[in-house]
Amino acid sequence: MRAAMAFEWAKLRSVRSTWWCFGVAAFLQLAYAVLIGLDARLDFEDSGGPSALVVSDAGLLSIQFAQYALIAAALLAVTSEYSTGTISLTLRAVPVRGRMLAAKTLVVALAVAVAGAVLQLVGSVVAGVVAGSAARWGIGDLATDTVLAAVYAAMLAVFALGLGAALRSAVGGLTAVLVIAVVLPTVLARISIDAVQSINDYLPGTAGVAAIYGAVSDVADGQPYGPMTGVLVLAGWAAAMVGAGYAVLRTRDA
Repeated sequence: MRAAMAFEWAKLRSVRSTWWCFGVAAFLQLAYAVLIGLDARLDFEDSGGPSALVVSDAGLLSIQFAQYALIAAALLAVTSEYSTGTISLTLRAVPVRGRMLAAKTLVVALAVAVAGAVLQLVGSVVAGVVAGSAARWGIGDLATDTVLAAVYAAMLAVFALGLGAALRSAVGGLTAVLVIAVVLPTVLARISIDAVQSINDYLPGTAGVAAIYGAVSDVADGQPYGPMTGVLVLAGWAAAMVGAGYAVLRTRDA
C-alpha cells in the first residue's frame, strides 16, 4: 500500500493541473478574505460596526469559493487518467484495483486536507490584517476551524474523486457535483413538504453548508445541525461515492 501511495503522490504532484487548481483555490480564498476584511473595516470605521470580525469565520466563509477548485483537483486526479489513457499504465503498476483506488483516495484526501488547512489559516490571517481594529483574534477558534476546514475539504475531495471514478469524465463529474451539491438543495429548499425537507437536510450539499456555516458565529443557528454532524454526513456520502467508483472500476475495462 505504501508503494501504491508513493506512486499516486508522484503522479499527483507532477501534473500541472494539480498546481493550477491549488493556485486558483488560493486566489479565490485570498480574494474573498480581503473583501470580508475590508467590509468589516469600513463598517467598523463608519459606524462602529454591529460586531467585530472573527477572523476564523472569514477563513471558513472564503473556503466556500475555493472549494470548487479543490473539487476540480480531486476530479482530475482520476478522470485525467481516463482521458489520456494512462489508466492502463496505472493498473499495470498497481494491478489490484481496490488498492489502486484506495491509494489514490488517501493521497488526494491528504493533499486536499493540507491545502484546506493552509487556505483556512492564510485566509483568516489576511482577513484579520485587512480588517485592522475590527478584527477579533481567537487562537482556539482558529485552531478548531482549521481542523474543520481540513476535514471538510478532504471529505469533499473524496466525494468528488469517487464520483469521477464512477463517471470517468471531468466534465460529467463536475456537472454532477454541482447538481448534487448546489442545484438540488436549492431547488428542494423551495418545496414545503416535510418529507422532502427531511431528505434535503441530509444531501451532501446541505451537509457541507451545515459543516461550514454551522461553525460561523453569526449564522450557526440557521443550520439543521452542527458542523460535526455535517462532516459525518458528508463523510458518509464520500464513502458511498468511492464505493460506486470502485464498483465501476472493478466491473469495467480500463
